[in-house]
Amino acid sequence: MAAKRFLNQHILLVDDNPRLLRSMAFLLTVAGFQTTTAASGAEALDALRESAPDFIIADAEMDGMDGYELVRAIRRQSRLTTTPVILTSANYELNDMLRALDLGADDFIPKPFDIFDLLDAIRRVRPSAVPQRRLAS
Repeated sequence: MAAKRFLNQHILLVDDNPRLLRSMAFLLTVAGFQTTTAASGAEALDALRESAPDFIIADAEMDGMDGYELVRAIRRQSRLTTTPVILTSANYELNDMLRALDLGADDFIPKPFDIFDLLDAIRRVRPSAVPQRRLAS
């Protein structure tokens, strides 16, 4: 995967787990995305005031403002209504996924996940953002 392919795509990553946040940022940067990180929903809203990313990937369960509240706040901002939001959660139950989608999230993926799960979620919400993986010949 050539890193230069996605350099115009910017992702805001939001998670209160610093190790996971660093790991996601590293893997998506290696995949060629530009990343910004936020350790809380409030920090994410501050980052969103400065610039609008192409995607937002956020943990559904954070202290303070959780990912569900963050989605609600994002969808209230007219300039962000079409920005894809992907929520992640270690508690992957149907009710959690339905709640996320009802609030305006575009996808919901369970933890633990790997880079391919993230890329697949990004591809599901905006197919042109990530080319399809091909099997080696």
